[in-house]
Amino acid sequence: MSYIDLHMHTDYSDGACTADEVLEMVRASGISAFSITDHDTLDGYRHARAAIKPDDPELITGVELSVLINEDDVHVLAYLFDPDDKPLNEALEMFQRKRHVRGQQIVEKLRELGVDVAFDAVTETADGSVIGRPHVAETLHRLNKVGSYQEAFDKFIGRRGPAYVPKVLLAPQDAIDMVHNAGGVTILAHPIIDDMAKHIPLLSEMGLDGIEVRHSNHSAEQTARLERIAARNRLVVSGGSDFHGREGRHGAIGSQRVPALYLQELKQRAMQYRGRT
Repeated sequence: MSYIDLHMHTDYSDGACTADEVLEMVRASGISAFSITDHDTLDGYRHARAAIKPDDPELITGVELSVLINEDDVHVLAYLFDPDDKPLNEALEMFQRKRHVRGQQIVEKLRELGVDVAFDAVTETADGSVIGRPHVAETLHRLNKVGSYQEAFDKFIGRRGPAYVPKVLLAPQDAIDMVHNAGGVTILAHPIIDDMAKHIPLLSEMGLDGIEVRHSNHSAEQTARLERIAARNRLVVSGGSDFHGREGRHGAIGSQRVPALYLQELKQRAMQYRGRT
């Protein structure tokens, strides 16, 4: 049986590895297809696309979006869309700018708390990537302001931390419509984490295409439950490692043994959105 991995990150967002390093791991993993799903950017996908060789695993378009439902930051994976779609790219560029501002606001809060860190140090860590809390955490650790990467989240920038600043998020219907209009499909990411599965009925009514049933944080029992939920709601299924390249942060590329059949079903689903304006 052939396997795929449709969820991984590079250092263009919050991953620790370059797109070239991720591509080498993909090649070594034996999977037949993959998607780089960085947060709010296609730069990792484009880098890999330029480096792809004819005999490499199939690369499909992907990105991880964040939407707001009540007070929940819900992650939605988008696949198989046109990477040159203008409205989608304009939205991603806007959210990249918002992330930059958010990074500045987090640093301001840290300084108010007496943590001597400059935003320039965070941008140096990000090195041109879309700025996120992991870059702040790495910077604090690098400057010996915390004892570890995780301590930065636990002490300062986690959701209940004194320097936390919420993201500016898309409305779920807007995100789903945007991806569909670009010819792609939408998948609820890691539904077990923070009990995001509770939003499946609402998202299904909005046109969600599927759910990520196989994930490094899902047990076999949880995967089976999600498969039943998908069948009941007539949703397709997907899966991936959510590789970030950091110790203790999700799984290795190819580790979830996601059947290649999942991708075929995603492609069939995407056909209904092709040619939209």
